[in-house]
Amino acid sequence: MKNKLFILMLILLSTLLGQDYLNVETGSGYQHALLTDILQITFSADGSTILFEMKNGQVAQEPLDNIVQMLFDPNPQGDQSLPVELSSFTAVQTDDGVTLFWETASEVNNMGFDIERKNEEWEKIGFVLGEGNSSSPVSYTYVDENVSGKQNLQYRLKQIDTDGTYEYSPVVFVTLEEIALPIEFKLHHNYPNPFNPETTIAYEIAKENITTLLVYDMQGKLVEILVNENQFPGRYKLTFQANNYASGVYFCKLNSGNQQQLIKMLLMK
Repeated sequence: MKNKLFILMLILLSTLLGQDYLNVETGSGYQHALLTDILQITFSADGSTILFEMKNGQVAQEPLDNIVQMLFDPNPQGDQSLPVELSSFTAVQTDDGVTLFWETASEVNNMGFDIERKNEEWEKIGFVLGEGNSSSPVSYTYVDENVSGKQNLQYRLKQIDTDGTYEYSPVVFVTLEEIALPIEFKLHHNYPNPFNPETTIAYEIAKENITTLLVYDMQGKLVEILVNENQFPGRYKLTFQANNYASGVYFCKLNSGNQQQLIKMLLMK
């Protein structure tokens, strides 16, 4: 009996060693991954999701109910690889703040990346749109301008698929040296301008003050309060969403302490 079991194990092992890919058939088709890229396969705590942990730190998730079968094979089935393959992720201090660089080797159904920063708790600080589907390398950058002083920061990417599933990148660390704070009060021109339906507004303040950033229409009516809080010296950037507003000229007004500045914006739908 033991000899038969040993022979069976040898047959199974030799069969597995002859395969290069794990093909996963889901309700929407096949996905595949090289066996050498897979670190381990586990289940979620409630057993409803299977997790494919890759050697590059990525974790692909698939609901167990959506998996038809998993097969070891010498060839990949279908056109989709399991995860968005992140090949590099770094962060460096630059004149503008902290610049993040990352590259994917390939992408499948990649909606984009939430950019998250940690001081005491993780928080989302931005979003970068993904390529969607790509079999060739794609490079991305993001600049975190809202940093100052000497401090230790951590960053990670939350890669989000078009179906809402997500996975986290490895964490990168940055030790900031002293960054020169803005020495002037300035409201930059929005970009793009004209815009539809959103535009980016950047500004700088040199002193701690109650700061407001307000949007008015041509009649001088206040239509949006973008900022109303006490802010420290630094560079700030945000997005004005104008989905619910009609085409026309709008004014953006920055107030901080006794200083004011105004820019004109053109919404064209």
